[in-house]
Amino acid sequence: MRNLFELHDQIQDDLKFMVKSKIRLKIMFSLLEGPKSMKEINETQNLSFATISNNMKRLVEENLVKKVENTFEITSFCKLKLDSIIDFQQSTTFSNRFEDLLLDHDISGIPDFLIQDMGVFFDSELVQSIPVDIYKTHNTFINLLSESKEIFGVSPISHPDYTVLFQDLIKTDVKSCLILTDDIIKRTVTTADLKTLTGSITNKNLELRRYSADLKIAFTVADNFVSLGFFSDDGTYDQNRDLVSKNKDAIDWTKRLFDYYYQMSEKVGITNLAKILVS
Repeated sequence: MRNLFELHDQIQDDLKFMVKSKIRLKIMFSLLEGPKSMKEINETQNLSFATISNNMKRLVEENLVKKVENTFEITSFCKLKLDSIIDFQQSTTFSNRFEDLLLDHDISGIPDFLIQDMGVFFDSELVQSIPVDIYKTHNTFINLLSESKEIFGVSPISHPDYTVLFQDLIKTDVKSCLILTDDIIKRTVTTADLKTLTGSITNKNLELRRYSADLKIAFTVADNFVSLGFFSDDGTYDQNRDLVSKNKDAIDWTKRLFDYYYQMSEKVGITNLAKILVS
């Protein structure tokens, strides 16, 4: 515990100088875009030359900024610290905006190494069904999916509309990879056109994979969006709320989540597809 308190004090001393002054933050974030002269900072940040000069001197003394001929640029040390500040700000914004979702739902389907990076969803939208539009969550997902060029999905849930849409998409050469539980594979096969399904697997438009353990999360990541769905604490899937984002960082994060499940799943070919159906 003593080491924890010492770390806390070190973080306070390390970052206090950077975040205490909005002016210094303005200058550093301005330089994060690239090297600038004091005149350029004056024009873009609406700061007086005296204010810039006084704060720039302090930043140089702290090894956060260096002067290169007639311009100033941030150091690698400063960029590392700014990245930490941005990550913290995004994580705080995310946890505050979606506190109810995080407290009332099971997020155990997200591994620890990705939980810490969920701040990338800070600007996401929580799509919720409402009394006057009870299909809002469902329809939003369908509309986004219909515009996708590649689709990666992990799901322990099923809906007939999804099967129909996926069939239509893979007919147009949209590349798809789906990781499903045995129950969902069986349900998908019984509701899908078997010829289209097996043909897509053979032609490699569709990669179907089997996840043999319980799935505690449902999500889809495509080239244009990501949608996360969670189970409520009582064990039922919350079909009325999806966390949706078009942010590139959120899409990249979810692709890492997909890769995590991909590594723990088994490819389903025509042969073992038949075995799953009779099991």
